[in-house]
Amino acid sequence: MSNAELTKSRIIKSASSSLGSSLQKTRHQLGFDLDTVNRNTNIPIPSIELGLSHKLTHAIKLALFYNREIRIELVEPGSQNSDPD
Repeated sequence: MSNAELTKSRIIKSASSSLGSSLQKTRHQLGFDLDTVNRNTNIPIPSIELGLSHKLTHAIKLALFYNREIRIELVEPGSQNSDPD
């Protein structure tokens, strides 16, 4: 993707997708199902990890529930950086 193709909506979509994937991975690692997370956080299931919520408060609430910090980084467009766990 060239810099000309970068738009605010693409950046938001990419960030939401990346955060959603990270939340899903963490939920699986901790062995929680969606109903358990929903019951304990009162966050609607579609918003839990699908990147459908643009509310940062949801991500913060999930990070607290999972006992995790949120790390944000800037990357080159189109790069496939993976999180080194």
